[in-house]
Amino acid sequence: MARASAIYWVVQFLGWGIFCGLIAVTTFLQNDFSAETGSRILVLYFLLVLVTHAMRYFLIKFDWLNLKLAPLIPRVLLLNIAASLTLLLGSASFSYLAFGETPERIIQLVINVLLYTIFFIMWSAVYLTYHLLRKSRKQELHNLKLIASNHEIELKTLRDQLNPHFLFNSLNSIRALIEIDPVTAKSAITTLSNILRDSLHLGKRSLITLEEEIKLVSEYLKLEKIRFEERLTYSIDCSVNQTIEIPPFLIQTMTENAIKHGISKKADGGIVDVNIFENDDKIYLEVINSGGQFAPSGREGIGIKNTRRRLEIQFGENAGFDIQNKEDKVHAYVWINKTELKK
Repeated sequence: MARASAIYWVVQFLGWGIFCGLIAVTTFLQNDFSAETGSRILVLYFLLVLVTHAMRYFLIKFDWLNLKLAPLIPRVLLLNIAASLTLLLGSASFSYLAFGETPERIIQLVINVLLYTIFFIMWSAVYLTYHLLRKSRKQELHNLKLIASNHEIELKTLRDQLNPHFLFNSLNSIRALIEIDPVTAKSAITTLSNILRDSLHLGKRSLITLEEEIKLVSEYLKLEKIRFEERLTYSIDCSVNQTIEIPPFLIQTMTENAIKHGISKKADGGIVDVNIFENDDKIYLEVINSGGQFAPSGREGIGIKNTRRRLEIQFGENAGFDIQNKEDKVHAYVWINKTELKK
């Protein structure tokens, strides 16, 4: 606000200063410049500043700046005419008191009123244009903040959906162990407790380090290893800086899907390989599983839908998700441009 006010006054003094300066130069070139002329121009300068500032006061005081164009134009036109008459009255009063000059004739007065009205219309056009541009900028910023707020709410909703999804899958895994191997089931519950503690903590944040995500995935795979025993073989390989920050549960979600749709459907199980690497200007988070083939359809699971939507909100076109069949394995991966990742 202070900056806008400072700009206004600078433009006021500078703009009318240039205008009056041109009058002075023109008068000098016509060999008609004198002390009296100089004093008249100086008074005119201050009157122009005061009158246009009064016009600004009216525009703000009566909230004309927020009017639509149709009701605004006649109001501004009348204001300009009133400003022109006020200026000429002030100038005539100075001329009479300082030099004893009689008022101008009606015809000359009308001409001067029209002339100064044109100048004031130009001033009004500049001021209103500036105000409208400034108002438009404020509205744009407000809209961006609103969009960001809505996106943050949506991201929180998506993260909240992942926790129950993860818990449901884990409890299903433990339930299968309770009757056949209570000791192992007890160990699995302890592991699940650790996972839930970490996931609830991480789920409150919009970004976590890659190291934290890998730890969560590792604990989850340990839990599934208890369930599947020799039917599950897994590995985690990371060749990038683990301090980079990514949205939580990206790798976790892909790993859950690999277990649910791949390993659990095969009597002899299979493998799950988690690979994090960089290629050119992108970081890849890849999960490979055997034991099933991805069948594209119009209905995607919660995990895949959430992953796509979260990437779209946080990174736009600078990130993406894909899942493909390669030979006898399913490859799911997220890619993110390096420029989008914090360290």
